[in-house]
Amino acid sequence: MQAQSVTDPARPMRMAAVPDGKGGTVHKLVPATVEPVRKGKRKRIVPDPIKANPDAAAQQLRLLIERIEGIDGEILGLLDDRNDVYQEAKATGYSKKAMRDIIARRKKDPNALQEEQAILDTYLTALGME
Repeated sequence: MQAQSVTDPARPMRMAAVPDGKGGTVHKLVPATVEPVRKGKRKRIVPDPIKANPDAAAQQLRLLIERIEGIDGEILGLLDDRNDVYQEAKATGYSKKAMRDIIARRKKDPNALQEEQAILDTYLTALGME
């Protein structure tokens, strides 16, 4: 008498939860013909607006790009204005470097600025520079 193996190499099996007909599940060996369901985060599928409505999507895309280009133009204009102010300050005799430092310090949190100043003072004292 020949012993039969539990697994047939010609037919791969996997363990799966199968409904038992009473509202529960039973774990059984089933043929591994279907890929098991992956658990975890699923990728969000975002519909392609160009495929859905090409004319409206193209018009919307064009408007968005034009808005971005307009904003970029405004930014360049504001940067030119800022440079003009720095040039005016330099012509008056002020230091651009010192002004930039003051502006950077004013943007920071007062507690963080105080801590940085304390560390700087400590280092300067340790180096004998104060």
